[in-house]
Amino acid sequence: MAASPEAIAAKLAEIISAKGPSAITDDPYGTYQEILKSKTADRKTAGALLHVLVSSVPELAAKNQDAEELSVAVQNECCLSKAMADRMAEVLSLLYSADNMDGRKEMDGDDLPWFLSEEFGMSWDGFAEWNSGSGTYDCSYSADIELRSTEAVANRLPWMLAEKQVLDADKVLSYFAEDLIDYLDGEFENYCSGDDFSPSAVGDFDCAAYTAKWCRKNGFELVSCEGEGELPDSELRG
Repeated sequence: MAASPEAIAAKLAEIISAKGPSAITDDPYGTYQEILKSKTADRKTAGALLHVLVSSVPELAAKNQDAEELSVAVQNECCLSKAMADRMAEVLSLLYSADNMDGRKEMDGDDLPWFLSEEFGMSWDGFAEWNSGSGTYDCSYSADIELRSTEAVANRLPWMLAEKQVLDADKVLSYFAEDLIDYLDGEFENYCSGDDFSPSAVGDFDCAAYTAKWCRKNGFELVSCEGEGELPDSELRG
């Protein structure tokens, strides 16, 4: 059963709302699987969509929603038949239409004012093991972090567009705190497993720099970050 372009566009909009504006192109195969699982389109149409999502056509569609021009672009880049290219062009034209995009922007602005420019604090306790070859050292780092939200944070609230709900501060802050903690955990583990690492250097982990990098990506500003590393007295474990 081949679904209508309207139904496919609506499903893609749902995915974007749930996972972020670049979700369908960041994970085109996952999008393909969701289209099939939800029975939004048949396998042939979903396959054509996958082909389009891995191309540069979605980037063009975000700037130009002319269905005829998009169809030509799909035919040239994806080598699809004109009939299928026309369907894909209509899907993208609907998805990136002015009405659709304006609706998302309006929702972002209306639901977020209570959160913009707010400061919040959190703590991070990182742990990693360093293998010396003859045993392992337990390495830890603790930090107190203060962040401030900016308007760009709206792009990182994946559930807001889908459910059109005003979220309480605790839920939003918990989402971002968990994301930052996961990020710092990974960076600290990488740092402690580096070839040039020694246990005495655990305090040199630049938590502030990594946090600032996360902030730039997620719509925050770093207010402060104070932390220190610690190596247990037990040291080597064979």
